[in-house]
Amino acid sequence: MFLSGHKFNKLVILFGILFILFIGCSRSPDEHWVQMFLEAQEAFEQAEKLPAAEQPKEFYRVATMFQSVIDQGVESGAIYYNLGNAWLRAEEPGRAIAAYYLAQRYLPLDPYIASNKQIALGNSVVSEPATPIIEHIFFWQNSIGCREKVIFSVLLAVTAFISGIIYYFVRYRWLRCLAVILLVFTLIAVCSTGYDWYRYEWTRHAVVAVENAVPRKGNSEQYEPVFTTPVPFGTVIVILDERNDWTRLHFSSGQDGWLPKNQIIEF
Repeated sequence: MFLSGHKFNKLVILFGILFILFIGCSRSPDEHWVQMFLEAQEAFEQAEKLPAAEQPKEFYRVATMFQSVIDQGVESGAIYYNLGNAWLRAEEPGRAIAAYYLAQRYLPLDPYIASNKQIALGNSVVSEPATPIIEHIFFWQNSIGCREKVIFSVLLAVTAFISGIIYYFVRYRWLRCLAVILLVFTLIAVCSTGYDWYRYEWTRHAVVAVENAVPRKGNSEQYEPVFTTPVPFGTVIVILDERNDWTRLHFSSGQDGWLPKNQIIEF
């Protein structure tokens, strides 16, 4: 059964206002940030021409240049991809892996990102965590970038809003049906986008940046190891808490453990 005309239009108008406010909060990079990115890209190309022995130090500098762009509030798959490449060439594979994971949030199906991440992992064998039920329901979740989900949600909301306004004046039943369908799809898209916000913004992730890390049951070397075998380099974990120079982490096995902060890279 459809909503009554008055209640339905109030709901559609509310969604329209919320999404107009939401999209108004987005920012695009200005010319200064674009120039910073181009300078970093040029420095990357120049670093490739240096003798092999000099490249790691220069690529470290290039990575900090890309990071400066990100610190200005400019985020994209391309910037994180270039940042990862710079860290990889600077012989900082842990930082490179973290950057590649960030790049995949925007470009989840890019084969170059996946390939370079595997190069950074080297011979390390990392077990993938079990797929949450919600990602089976939202089967598209890891195939569409975060930004595309936001844009699609906004477009659906605006279209539903316009359809509701038109229906308010012309009262065509098929238009009302279309607006309700669009509103349902908008709710689904918003939930999908909200899940990305939860797992990427609300939840803190990190990658193990050393070989054979040994998580412990407390925040010192005096505590017993959590696992019988070390955790491989490149393992992704969730940050739960911090205490002094140690971080409490949640592993895909369902267990929690502590590692020194200098053994992980947050992303």
